[in-house]
Amino acid sequence: MLDENRAYIRITEFDDVTVNQFADALATMRGSGMKGLILDLRDNPGGLVRSVYEIGDELLPEGTIVYLEDRKGERVYENSDADCTSVPYVLLVNGGTASTSEILAAAVKDNKGGIIVGTNTFGKGIVQSIEKLSDNSGALRITVQQYFSPDGNVIHEKGVQPDYEVILTEESETDVQLEKAIELLK
Repeated sequence: MLDENRAYIRITEFDDVTVNQFADALATMRGSGMKGLILDLRDNPGGLVRSVYEIGDELLPEGTIVYLEDRKGERVYENSDADCTSVPYVLLVNGGTASTSEILAAAVKDNKGGIIVGTNTFGKGIVQSIEKLSDNSGALRITVQQYFSPDGNVIHEKGVQPDYEVILTEESETDVQLEKAIELLK
């Protein structure tokens, strides 16, 4: 808890324990009187897509979290159900927020689930597979799908633009992005 009302959770990557850790932290903070949440995804390179879907389902009302499209135009949708947190929240993002982290940021933005603060995200919105060459001399990385935000926005090479652009420089004496998030939750 940052104070008696606002909680802070930082997710450094999405792996197989992230969902349970997030749920435990959220439950603890609700028990502490949380009235607002800051979810820090800065410099999160991504990770397991399933983790993002489950955390997105906790944060977002019923709707699309993301859809993936292959080269044939076939789409696969990942959706959230109607059960979601009623606590207002802010996502912190930056140029190091990439891949599956951007799926969550784009879903929050398009579904107006929370407010996004920081700088434009990295812009990696593709799914790739690695195929070994038959002579074992190397491998090829093949793009098999592309992520799209719920509203159909391209994430790859564009990233997700925050609602409030706040630049944190090395010269900054305080975390101005975090301060803006706290201000927005007042």
